[in-house]
Amino acid sequence: MFKKIFSYIKPYKWKLIIAICCVVVESILEMFVPFLMNYIIQNGGGITYEPVTGEVLSINLNYTLFIGGLMIGAALIAFIIGIISSKMTAIVGRGLGAEIRKAEFKKVQEYSFNNLDSFRASSLITRLTNDVTIIQDSFCQSFRATLRAPTMLISSIVLAFIVNPFLGLIFLIIVPILGILLYIVVKKAAPKFVILQKIVDKLNRTTQESIIAIRTIKAYVKEDYEQEKFNNVNDELVKTSTSAFSTIALNMPIMQLMTYCCTICILLFGAYFLTEGLIRDVANITTFLTYINQLLASLNMLSNVLMNVNRASASVRRVYEVLNTDSEIVDNKNSRATINSGDVTFKNVYFKYKNDAENYVLNNINLDIKSGQFVGIIGQTGSSKTTLINVLERFYDITSGEILIDNKPIKNYSLEEIHRKIAISFQNPILFSGTVKENLLWGNKNATDEEIINACKIACCYDFIMNQLPNGFDTVIGQSGTNVSGGQRQRLCLARAILRDPKILILDDSFSALDRITEKTIKENLKNQLSDKTIIVISQKISSIQDADVIYVLNEGKINHFGNHNELMESDDIYRSIFTIQNEGGLR
Repeated sequence: MFKKIFSYIKPYKWKLIIAICCVVVESILEMFVPFLMNYIIQNGGGITYEPVTGEVLSINLNYTLFIGGLMIGAALIAFIIGIISSKMTAIVGRGLGAEIRKAEFKKVQEYSFNNLDSFRASSLITRLTNDVTIIQDSFCQSFRATLRAPTMLISSIVLAFIVNPFLGLIFLIIVPILGILLYIVVKKAAPKFVILQKIVDKLNRTTQESIIAIRTIKAYVKEDYEQEKFNNVNDELVKTSTSAFSTIALNMPIMQLMTYCCTICILLFGAYFLTEGLIRDVANITTFLTYINQLLASLNMLSNVLMNVNRASASVRRVYEVLNTDSEIVDNKNSRATINSGDVTFKNVYFKYKNDAENYVLNNINLDIKSGQFVGIIGQTGSSKTTLINVLERFYDITSGEILIDNKPIKNYSLEEIHRKIAISFQNPILFSGTVKENLLWGNKNATDEEIINACKIACCYDFIMNQLPNGFDTVIGQSGTNVSGGQRQRLCLARAILRDPKILILDDSFSALDRITEKTIKENLKNQLSDKTIIVISQKISSIQDADVIYVLNEGKINHFGNHNELMESDDIYRSIFTIQNEGGLR
C-alpha cells in the first residue's frame, strides 16, 4: 500500500537522493560535535595545572583551537547542508502530493458508474484534497526526522560506547523501554485516525448537501434543522479528534519522564564509576549527558514520525482504495472500430446494478433501431428508461444479452468512440463555470462560430443568447448554470450535444422545462436538419414523442409494446392511459 503511494515520488528521485544524503551527513556532523568537545574538556582547554596547588604550569591552545575549528566547521557545514535538505524535502513532498492528486483524479475519470456509486462524491473530494494534504504534510514533517532519528540514535550509542562502555550500557536499557512505550501509544492511536477521516467525509457530505440544496432549505425553512445536523457531525469530529490527539499527546510526557530518569542514572552511575576508577574524568559524564539528550531527542523525533505515519496511514489507505480500484468497464482502447451509421440493436438484454440483486432492472429487452430513425421511449416513473440509455452509452455493462451498434458488439468499440459518436442531453442539464461559448465548445472544441450559431438555432437558444443575455455568447455562466432558467439550460445543453455531431443523439427528458411551442419547433429542426442522425427521445410526455417513427413503451424494465402513436393507442393500455391523463387531466 505505502509502496504504491510512494511510487509517485519517482519524478523527484534525484532530489530525494540529494535530500537523503544531506540529512545523513548533517546528522553525523551534529553528533560529532559533542565527541570533539569531550576531547577539549579532557585536555583541559589546553591548560596544564599543578595537581596540588592548582598553579598554571603551561598553556597550549593550538590543540584546543584546532579541535574548536573542527567543531565550528562541522556546525557550519551541517547548517548549509540542512538548508539544502529542507529545500529538497519541500520540493519532493509537494511534488508527491501533486502526482498523487493527478493520478487519483485521472483514476476517478476512468471509473464506471458502478465504481462511482460505491464512492460517495464527498468521500472522493476528501480523498483528493484532505487525505492527500495529510500524506504530503506527513512526508515533509517526517522525512528529515525519519533519517535523522536512526542516524542520531545509532551514532550516539556508538560514540557513547567509544567514550565509555560502562555508561553506554544505560543506553541499551533505556532504548527498548522507550520503544515499548511508544509502540503502545501508536497502537492505541491508530484506529482513532481511521474513524477520524470517515467523520471528515461525513462532515464534507453534510456541508456539500446543504450548500447545493440551499434554495430548498430556505424554501422549507429548514435552516435550524440543517444547522443542528451540521453541529452534530461537527461535535462528533471534535470528540474523535480530541481523543486521537490526546492519545498522541502522551508521547511528550513519556519522553520527558525518560529524560529525567536517564539524567539521574548517568549522574548516579557516573559518580560511582568515577570513584571506582572506571571513568577517567568528569568530561565523560558531561559528554554522556549531551549524548543522552541527543539520543532522547532522536527518539522523540522517531515517536513523532510514528505518530505522523500513524495518522497518514489512514489517509494512505483511503487514497490507495481509489488508486487500486479498477473500472468495472474494460475499455477496448486499441480498437479501431468506428460507428458510421448509428444502427442500434438490443438482443435479450438483462441488467441489474448489483450482481447479488434479486431482480433485473432491465428484463429481456429487444430493440432494433435503424439509422436516421426518430425513436421515442416512454414509461411511468421507475420503468428504467434512463437505465436503457446508460447501458447503450456503456456507463454500465449489461448482465447478459448483447448490444450492437452498426451490427457490431458494443464492446468492440473503444469507450472514446462510443462517447464521441453518442451524444446525450441529460434530464438534469449541467453547465460549468465559464462563458456560454466555453460551455458549448464542450461539445466540440474545434467548432467554428458558424457551427455554434447553427447548433443554437436548432436548439432554439440563439435568440435568448443574443437578446436576453448581457454579453451574448461571452456571458459568464454561474456555477451549475444558476443565472439561467431551467428551460434555457436544457436548450444550451441540447446545442452542446448537437455540436458533437454524433451519429446517435439521445434526449433524456430534455423537453421537460420547455413550453409546447418551443418543444415543437426544436423537434421540427431536429427532423429537418439532423435527418441522418439516429435520434432517441426519452420522455414522460406523449407530446414529446407522439410523432416518432417508433415508440417503445417500458413497464418495470420490460418492453410492454412498441409501434407508432396510432398503433399504441389501439394496442397498449399503459400508453393509452398516459395519453388520456395528459390530455384530459390537463397535465401537458
